[in-house]
Amino acid sequence: MDRAQYKADLLETTVSGTFKTVHVFNSPAGLLGDLTIKGSKGEGRFVGADQVVLDFKKPSFWKNHYEIQQGITVVGKAHPPKKLRRAFEINLEGGIFNLAPGGTKRRSWTLLDAQGQGICEILPRGGLKRGAFIKIKAGTSLKLLVFSYFLVEKRWQEERAAAAA
Repeated sequence: MDRAQYKADLLETTVSGTFKTVHVFNSPAGLLGDLTIKGSKGEGRFVGADQVVLDFKKPSFWKNHYEIQQGITVVGKAHPPKKLRRAFEINLEGGIFNLAPGGTKRRSWTLLDAQGQGICEILPRGGLKRGAFIKIKAGTSLKLLVFSYFLVEKRWQEERAAAAA
């Protein structure tokens, strides 16, 4: 999973659960794995079809920073580029990526490489369906796609909580 470049045109995630949600990643070729997110703790675990395990953590309750771990090793980090911004700057696999809201749909998010080239767009499934579509524009690792999806899902959770308040 580390070196593999994923180039499928479209991934789909489906969601089940309420406080502890399971996000199943599917591609046209089949199941890629599932991501379990624990309520509002800011934690998640992805188990790939190839049995690779990735953990997502929020090291500080007060800061909007996230880490991705493989085993006990931190392999990537994400944080907002400036205070009070919804976007993320991701440092993963030796590269810097930007994940920002906006795109073809109102609630969609776009992942860009350091040169500003689009890698993927994450769109909500819409209507009453939970989950997302991930439109892939350039080859990238599944690790980066799952981390990006996790960050977007956390932002969507924050928006839902704010709307309910």
